Amino acid sequence: MPLMTDTSSAILLGNGPDPLDVLAGWPEQKPLAALVTARGGSPLARWSILSMPLGFIHPEKSEKNGSNPIRRFDCGPDLAPDPNPDMPPFRGGRLFALTYELGRRIEPKAGSGPIPDPDEDFPQGAIVLDCPSALVHDRDLDRWWFVGEPADREELTRHLDLGPAEPRTRPWVTPLTPETSDERFADRVSRTIDYIHAGDLFQANITRRYSAAARLPGRADRRSFAASLIRESQAWFGAHIEIPREDGDERTLVSLSPELFLQYDPASRILRTRPIKGTLAAGDDPKKLLASEKDAAELAMIVDLMRNDLGRISQPGSVVVETGRAIETHPGVIHGVAEVAGRLREDMELDDVLLATFPPGSITGAPKIRAMQIIDEFESVPRGPYCGAIGFQSRCGHMALDVSIRTLDLVPVCDANESWQTHQLRYGAGCGIVADSDPLAETNECDTKARLLRDFISVHCEQPGGLTVE
Repeated sequence: MPLMTDTSSAILLGNGPDPLDVLAGWPEQKPLAALVTARGGSPLARWSILSMPLGFIHPEKSEKNGSNPIRRFDCGPDLAPDPNPDMPPFRGGRLFALTYELGRRIEPKAGSGPIPDPDEDFPQGAIVLDCPSALVHDRDLDRWWFVGEPADREELTRHLDLGPAEPRTRPWVTPLTPETSDERFADRVSRTIDYIHAGDLFQANITRRYSAAARLPGRADRRSFAASLIRESQAWFGAHIEIPREDGDERTLVSLSPELFLQYDPASRILRTRPIKGTLAAGDDPKKLLASEKDAAELAMIVDLMRNDLGRISQPGSVVVETGRAIETHPGVIHGVAEVAGRLREDMELDDVLLATFPPGSITGAPKIRAMQIIDEFESVPRGPYCGAIGFQSRCGHMALDVSIRTLDLVPVCDANESWQTHQLRYGAGCGIVADSDPLAETNECDTKARLLRDFISVHCEQPGGLTVE
């Protein structure tokens, strides 16, 4: 069946409030899934999507012996691609939150991983949200669109006229602390270096989890907290995803990611990835990062890995390194970034793309399977949504996914009384370990990546004494 050309699926609404204000003021009784860019300046991070998901689409349970663990992720685009870059790339479709552990289902040789947390809310390692309609904001031109089912237009567009959210009390959050001591993490780095010297691999991304306890009583508190944090981080690929649990509570993901995993343009069939490797604290001299042979080599290894991954699904000869290495400044950090692109083969769909590329190479290492086996050996808790991917696929074929670094997982753990709820705030940070890595420097790099959140909590949150997670 030929694809439809349907311009009515996108209606220009004009100027309006900032999407972060809309996120913070979203009616508490209405569900929300939001992908929000906090700043312009890049065509890769131009659009924000705010939707009331109808529900979850659980991937089919996979069976052993060659089944596809991510079947039914693809929503089967039914609108013709629009080559106009000023039209919204999302016209209704699906939003995704994929955990790192989904990669173990795709490649069982990577290992079984740590035992999942008992409150795991990700069937088959993924949440797929059905979002037939949405509000979409163009950060570059500062204008809003309604996209999707016409019957949803009136209800959704009302959210743009609600005005600023009522001021809320400052959230109470305990200081962010690592769950693994500096000494133990440095030892894991040293042992990874030993594996590299022994010829097992070239690089592995070893992470540590940080945690805090937070009083965030209701959706409005969590949305306000997320909006403020995304604004502070100036994240290109911000996200706020609400996940109902069977016990009636709600788990919340907040992503502050600066890293693009995959972006697909159906008009050109170009699939693009932008791995990040190499980090300095903001305020340091970017020339130091540019001159670092160690960081350049670290990025080059992941570029080769991503070239190989894209090559499995791209037209022969179409994969190119568009940017070998560039230095980018983000709030709190300076990064080395590369860009690789290929032209997707005609017979490939989203399921095939994820099977060939997930999890992102920048958070595994190279070669990917051996790096994941070593991660399995050294990391004692599941990564969960951290180091997975959050993004969308549109009815018109556009797709974009971040690498879910700088990602918070707010897990409700107890009710102290009727007026507030305690959440465990989980946050991960990691480093790419290569042969000449220094364990102390890599430990400090993790703390640099956690500093923005730690400082935000210190400045914008109350520090309650005695608030703990049981």
